[in-house]
Amino acid sequence: MQPHTGIAEQQGAVTLMVAVSLVILASLTGLYSARSVHFDQLASHNHGRANQARLAAAAALAHAQSTLATTPVNQLFSVRTACPAGVAGPQWACSAMNLTPPADAQDWQLSAIAVRDLLMSPHVVTLHAKASQTTQASQAHVRESVFVPVLSPAPGLAAPAAVVVNGCISEAAGASLRVCPLVSRGESCTGPAKAPVVHTLFAVDTNRNGLISSAERLACMALSSLSMPGGGTRVGPAATVSRSPCQRSARLSVLGQIEDNQLQDWSSAQERNGLTAHTQPPRSVYWIDSADDWHLSVGTAEVPVLLAFSAKACAQRCPRIAAGVRIIGSVWIDSGCNDEKMRGWEGGRIEGQLVVESGIPEWRSGTVLATPQGRDAYILNWPAGIDASRVQRVNGSWSEGSP
Repeated sequence: MQPHTGIAEQQGAVTLMVAVSLVILASLTGLYSARSVHFDQLASHNHGRANQARLAAAAALAHAQSTLATTPVNQLFSVRTACPAGVAGPQWACSAMNLTPPADAQDWQLSAIAVRDLLMSPHVVTLHAKASQTTQASQAHVRESVFVPVLSPAPGLAAPAAVVVNGCISEAAGASLRVCPLVSRGESCTGPAKAPVVHTLFAVDTNRNGLISSAERLACMALSSLSMPGGGTRVGPAATVSRSPCQRSARLSVLGQIEDNQLQDWSSAQERNGLTAHTQPPRSVYWIDSADDWHLSVGTAEVPVLLAFSAKACAQRCPRIAAGVRIIGSVWIDSGCNDEKMRGWEGGRIEGQLVVESGIPEWRSGTVLATPQGRDAYILNWPAGIDASRVQRVNGSWSEGSP
């Protein structure tokens, strides 16, 4: 009988082990099932909080855009703040925007930083918006760029002249002048001209017949062949035009509808942000009210400048550009259709374009060398369909994630 008893005991032990294993397996299955449900609930909760954070950040962005639409850009950027990560250098202006959360979202903190490139795209502001929940560790970042009405588009010119005037030009006795048109290659006075050497918007109708003949145009732009070593045509009106009142036709033909206050604000913003002729990158816009002659070389081939001598600077006599001074870019002089303010002018070396709101009688010295990038300082990207007078989103600029 003993053998049978041993076998029964062994079978009982096996049965017990199997039962225990099944109980453990069932417990583990239940545990993992409960854990899976817990993680699903946690993931769903986290997903919900992330969606709430994104919605709150989008609301902060919309609030910032609304504020931007009603706040002058210069006022907005009058107080500087630290820029987001990856945005550094004197060309970048950054300003914090105070945002108030709506009544139904008081547990959220909303903030935004406005970022503006004062060199390449002063008419674009990128808004970096953030939302964070005070009660839970939830936050989200979104950003989008908008066009802002701080400048008007300048016209595209297929063949910009080296010198654009609103009057007549003559040379002083013993003048040392060199005026070169845009050429097919390089930046020298050799090769076929691609554009006029001089373009005037006003010529004297000497015989008073209402028409401007070729002889009258050439007489009005009386530069010698020695002063135009690269040749080039001289173009002007075919009919009589009046300069009274002064319509600043030279400026309109080159800068378009860009206003004085727009240029002045742009210049002030660059100066306030610390941009100078010696920073990297250098300053690109100078609005000048001083009557003192100009002694600073400015502009580079990569960052050409716009040098604007205002009507205030030209109140008595327009400033001269000193000998040896090199300007790479455009020079505009608001001489107010008064030729006497430019009499005996001296112009240093300008590599780009010279625009004068009068004639230049008895021009004494200077070099004007037309270059392809002469107008780049104020030629901005305005896509087709953009209304430069109001705030608009930049298509495709929306993104999500940490700055």
